Amino acid sequence: MGIVLNCLYLPLVYVLVVLSLFVFSGNGTDQVLELGKRLLTDFIYERVRRHADSSTQLSVSRTQLGGSELCDHNEKKLAQCLQQIGDELDGNTQLQSMINDTALQPSQEVFMSVACEIFSDGKFNWGRVVALFYFACRLVIKALLTKVPDIIRTIISWATDYLRDHVINWIREQGGWEGIRSYFGTPTWQTVGVFLVGVLTTVLVIRRM
Repeated sequence: MGIVLNCLYLPLVYVLVVLSLFVFSGNGTDQVLELGKRLLTDFIYERVRRHADSSTQLSVSRTQLGGSELCDHNEKKLAQCLQQIGDELDGNTQLQSMINDTALQPSQEVFMSVACEIFSDGKFNWGRVVALFYFACRLVIKALLTKVPDIIRTIISWATDYLRDHVINWIREQGGWEGIRSYFGTPTWQTVGVFLVGVLTTVLVIRRM
């Protein structure tokens, strides 16, 4: 009887250990998605602050975005990388001209058109993830400029839902969001602006047909 119990006990212990590793590793889908949402809301908050001046009077609180200030040191490092890429994209005059096009209004149809075009070939990389963040952010800024602030949390929900349904498994396979820091250290990140210009060109052509 003791031998039988031991035989049953060992596989059970193994299963429990595997489950505990998954739950507490910090890279389960829920944890990765939650961090993604925190990074997105922080990214938007900081970019709105950078775009604010006396003429636009842009203003948004972390509470309005449904987020809070990042406290974790590693998360702050990731946020800094995103902001630096955001600064680079803000300096791309061709990209800014396209984003300011009146055809790109803060609507779900526009967001989904751009998001689907970003990943239309089924390929994933950090540049495309950042492009998704940046476009969601610019839609929020448009919403604030056109005095429809009630939609900003909805835009964040669109982006979070798209991440969950289409991108989060790839991010998990990379070991989580830390990969952004490695990506930022390569020359490739500087091509994000060119890529996003191509995406927006395609979307604008389709919308005008």
